Amino acid sequence: MRKIVHADPDGVSTIYYLDDGGVVLASEREQDCEVILDANKRMQNGEKQVGDMRLTSQIPLVIIELWLNEERQRGNVGIKLTDAEFDRIIFKKLQDPDWKWLRTT
Repeated sequence: MRKIVHADPDGVSTIYYLDDGGVVLASEREQDCEVILDANKRMQNGEKQVGDMRLTSQIPLVIIELWLNEERQRGNVGIKLTDAEFDRIIFKKLQDPDWKWLRTT
């Protein structure tokens, strides 16, 4: 089995696993989220944002992809990143204590 890694400029890497004929058997996505999570912790502990807008969360792209895929597995195959429905899903997830590390407030 062969492995090919493609690194996107947004910090997300896609890893493809190919058979001997070059057919993709599986793929996975990775992102180093430490910088994002550390920044969230600093803001939760009192570091204030500057400007008129208030940042409430920073969500790594791989988490957004995870949530989109979960919705599609539930049968909501038409959902898109830009849908108001997905905004409501994100808002609900951010209220869940299991995802508190994504919040900045």
